[in-house]
Amino acid sequence: MDEAVNGFELAPEEIAVRLRIKGAAGRHELLHVLRPPAFEDWREYERSLKSTVESVETNGEETLRFESSTLEAAAALYDRLFRRAEGYQGPNGSPEIAAEKVPLHHKEAVVRGLSEVAPASGDEESSGEGETTLFDLDAETVEVRLEASRGGQRYRDLAHIFRAPSAAERIEYSRIVSQALYVRGSTTLKSLLPSRLPGLAALYDRLIQEVRGYVVAGQPPADRASVARHMDPLHKKVAVQALFEE
Repeated sequence: MDEAVNGFELAPEEIAVRLRIKGAAGRHELLHVLRPPAFEDWREYERSLKSTVESVETNGEETLRFESSTLEAAAALYDRLFRRAEGYQGPNGSPEIAAEKVPLHHKEAVVRGLSEVAPASGDEESSGEGETTLFDLDAETVEVRLEASRGGQRYRDLAHIFRAPSAAERIEYSRIVSQALYVRGSTTLKSLLPSRLPGLAALYDRLIQEVRGYVVAGQPPADRASVARHMDPLHKKVAVQALFEE
């Protein structure tokens, strides 16, 4: 995967995801072109996961069972975003196919490609093995670094500079990530895990001061409002989680 030269574009016209798959007929390189997912797309995706935690008895012991409709949620998101796919052979040899013809496991892999963002790795190595610093209680800002992939490029220098969270905001974050809805009438203490995206995105918009490594139409975001308006919702979610779980 190539290192990105320019910044991570927050307002692309479309997003291309490539899949390299080995099948019975050989190796296949498949290109999926999607419209950029909006906040509501990711929110609906999290709702469609229908994630639940249930206390069940297994071999006489109480255990927790986690269930999530991952494949179905990914397929529904893919179908909403689909523009075209290349590398497939459709009816009568046609290269043009509809979204419903794309295999479910391909759709899931494409959605995973859309969501490749995580806290930056290698911080400990860069600061020196065993080296520690004092924790600054008076710091006004906190920097969080992410890395992401898109279109075969790796973006490693994505920085989010936040205002230091208050005690009340830390309590609010704890409430958001620990919330569960108990299913009435359940005999096995079944609970539904609601979408965390709205609450985490709202915290991001409130705390973010500036970003580095991102562009909007090729230019750095002009101000905080532009960052909040254009930032990828999943980048908001991952950055806020890294901020509060440091």
